[in-house]
Amino acid sequence: MLRPFGLTKLQAELYELTHRGNPGDRAFYAKSCAKAARVLELGTGYGRLIPGLSRSAAEIWGLERDAQLLAAARRVVRQLGPAQRRKVRLVGGDMRDFDLESKFDRIILPYNGLCCLLNRRDILRCFKCVKRHLAPGGEFIFDVWAADRFYRDARASAYRDEPGPILSIVHRSQIWDVFEKSRLRSRSQRLDVTYTYVSRERGTQVTIPIAQRYLPSSELMALVARADLQVKAIYGDFEMHRFGRNSPYLVIRTL
Repeated sequence: MLRPFGLTKLQAELYELTHRGNPGDRAFYAKSCAKAARVLELGTGYGRLIPGLSRSAAEIWGLERDAQLLAAARRVVRQLGPAQRRKVRLVGGDMRDFDLESKFDRIILPYNGLCCLLNRRDILRCFKCVKRHLAPGGEFIFDVWAADRFYRDARASAYRDEPGPILSIVHRSQIWDVFEKSRLRSRSQRLDVTYTYVSRERGTQVTIPIAQRYLPSSELMALVARADLQVKAIYGDFEMHRFGRNSPYLVIRTL
């Protein structure tokens, strides 16, 4: 998921209610990790994928650097049944620089998590850490929003802010309207989004800025190669259709 850092407890709770993943990604990752001995999820966030992963694999590790999101993930684990709960280990850490002293059959980075790394050097650092932690025959699987269309025609695919709220959520017995404002910087491949939550009852406002970096598929593939990872498959969605010019997502499996 797109991940901010240094959230307050209220921000983390509002973030969790807003960012629920992409259609089909839960089932895709659960299936991709089925029967794996050990799985590492980078940027595990509030634990959105943990219930499904813990039914699929023998052992699950989740790495997350935001303290409030990590606390939310721990609450998710506590709600699991005893057998599933024993499979999960959550650790604080940075996906750019981690050393878990373990090897993994699957390492996953879902829901545009890679986009929170804002330069190529950090992406490469992440990929190299992944490479060091892959067990023989293991796979690294990640997905990002497909940015190729954006670079082919920036005017046609640029984000346009909705004039009103993009959704409304209920939290702490209040209704919060959620507004999204985007700032596009094509030259630096940046799309910075600010989510503003406004309580209807109290007028309270909470903002969460999320900086994002989107690379064209060709640049991303070059970084994969530089990390000595080999592409096994590329999909355009979570039903594993072939990646093409109009694919909404870029889903990559590497060895």
